[in-house]
Amino acid sequence: MRIGSGAICTVKLSRIHPSKHIRNKYPNHTRKDEIVGVRILRQEEKIVHRKQQLSVVFVHDEFKDDGGQHIELYCVKRWAHVTAEGDANLFFDVPPPPPPAISPTGSEPDDINPHPMIARMATTVGPLSESDIAEARTLVNDVDDDNRPAPENIPARNESVPNIFNAAWGHSGSCNRKKTGPRDYKPRLEFGNNESMPTVLKIFESFFFQSFIKNVIIPATNQTMPGNRPLTYGEFLVFIGLWLLMATIVGPERRDYWSTKPIDMFEGAPFRLSHYMSRARFELILRHLSFTDKQAPPLLDRFWQVRPMISAWNDNMSRVFSPGWICCLDESMSTWINQYTCPGFMFVPRKPWPFGNEYHTICCGISGILFAMELVEGKDQPRQLRNEEDNFGKTVGLLLRLTRSLWGSARVLVLDSGFCVLKGLIELAKKGVYGSALIKKRKYWPKYIRGDEIKDHFKDMPVGSVDSIGGNLDGIDFDVFCMKEPDYVMMLMSTYGTNIRMGEHKNRDGVEAFQYPEVVHNHYQYRHQIDDHNNKRHQPISLEVTWATKTWENRVFAYLLATTEVNCNLASSFFIGEPPLPSLSFRKELARELLLNPYFNRNVATDERPKRKRTCCEHTFTTLRAYTKWQGSDIIPSSSIYPQRMCKGKHRKVRTYCSCSPGVVMCEECYAQHKLEIDGQ
Repeated sequence: MRIGSGAICTVKLSRIHPSKHIRNKYPNHTRKDEIVGVRILRQEEKIVHRKQQLSVVFVHDEFKDDGGQHIELYCVKRWAHVTAEGDANLFFDVPPPPPPAISPTGSEPDDINPHPMIARMATTVGPLSESDIAEARTLVNDVDDDNRPAPENIPARNESVPNIFNAAWGHSGSCNRKKTGPRDYKPRLEFGNNESMPTVLKIFESFFFQSFIKNVIIPATNQTMPGNRPLTYGEFLVFIGLWLLMATIVGPERRDYWSTKPIDMFEGAPFRLSHYMSRARFELILRHLSFTDKQAPPLLDRFWQVRPMISAWNDNMSRVFSPGWICCLDESMSTWINQYTCPGFMFVPRKPWPFGNEYHTICCGISGILFAMELVEGKDQPRQLRNEEDNFGKTVGLLLRLTRSLWGSARVLVLDSGFCVLKGLIELAKKGVYGSALIKKRKYWPKYIRGDEIKDHFKDMPVGSVDSIGGNLDGIDFDVFCMKEPDYVMMLMSTYGTNIRMGEHKNRDGVEAFQYPEVVHNHYQYRHQIDDHNNKRHQPISLEVTWATKTWENRVFAYLLATTEVNCNLASSFFIGEPPLPSLSFRKELARELLLNPYFNRNVATDERPKRKRTCCEHTFTTLRAYTKWQGSDIIPSSSIYPQRMCKGKHRKVRTYCSCSPGVVMCEECYAQHKLEIDGQ
């Protein structure tokens, strides 16, 4: 159908500009949502995505100003799909060549392509330079800086902080935690009534919220997926297994795994996946994958589609896994380079993957299994959904939420300097969780901590000296444990522990080897567990990077899947007693279990793409007109004068085709071979 003035069209909401009118009317629209019945007024050049493109201007009855007049909206011409033609005399002519791309001041943000500076820095090997970090700060709204103090540690104007410490240094030798008589818990995994040794598949099903997949993800996906063959749980496991198997090598494109060419060691993928699922079926599932069965809320909430999924993952882990007596809390990153399509986009300069979503995560110090997470929503968090725990303070509220499953267990939590808030440790102690946090001056010393006085106390002491000073806040006793290092004084605030030395003897240059005190030993022993988990998730091949997508919700799901994969590897080693496997070896083993899972009925016919019906028997070697291109088997307008595509035989790029096979680009050689094949049938 041809487009012109008066035509009635359908347009996806994400393609309409100015986008502020769409956000006001549909604050939580998705990439799949569209609006029908728009009426075309005219076509003209508009600035879209920082360049001038041929667009169509239209109106719709749902978009009117206060005076009742229609608001003019527009989109790039190719995104307007005609459902009813207008007057034939008003059809638009072939568009003139567009002028060179420009980037005017005040243009709308590019919601498809990331900022080129961020894209370059995201692929930089090694730490970013100071100039790159400074540049990134000007581009990103939310920056998690290693030198930024916690909100609770920023002193108020003219605030007088009381001295809550004891008058004398020294420790009583009595541990606050051991007074409660706890035992050192070991990690435990619940498998219900199954007394047999768990398989890798059973561990994966336990960790990867099986009930949420069956009750939410699969039904929500089936609601939007066309055809009469619904997605099943067994087929969904195969779908996940295919992603894991593709993430065992780097280089091939996704379509190469379904190529009909013979396997070549120098080209394409080293194996084929069509035996497990057709490419058409795989792409269909991927295109319609949905993660919530809820309706969009009336308020602006960019996280509404993934928040139930993350909550379900946390709830499932709290049911099936019980961590050991000591845990570690730190940050994790899920990579994403486009700040315009990523809610909660963060820049964390100290991380190997500095751009994307930041998660606060907690894992078991004994087994390394990550069992709770919280997505940092930053400035995109709706004000109406503020957490009740934040009344204690932002950092304190975070600690209380992430440790909810540990309350009353007398477990120990190891924290780095980013969570060094004394009020947080005190509130955790009230909930029956003990912890220690590294003290570091981030513009200010943490509230109540007299850091300079502590440094003066150790000024003349030898390296390896240990001392502590106690205090009381809100009726809870705590201590600051200190150890002299060659260049600084290490300080840890803690609600448990003593000065008793333990562990291996450690060396310092020119100093006799010495042992660490209990709290310092635990800090060094378990502080790296989150970083180790992140490294296993990203290296040597990142599943999240392999699952290349422009749909942010898919990236959140990929992050949960990658985290679960690492958990399964750690659990297999810890609970089954098998030697730990390298990441890629375990990924292949897990992929095999998923592809061959017993829930999938392989006798069901696969939904192969139907053969294109031949519409004519005549062969005419035809060339596309100027300013047109192929979209499937349809000819659509193009902003380029002579766009070309690679021919069927991969010889060169051309604009020619056979009239009997629209959409199949052929050069002269391909056309001759095509005629021989058809005439020989």
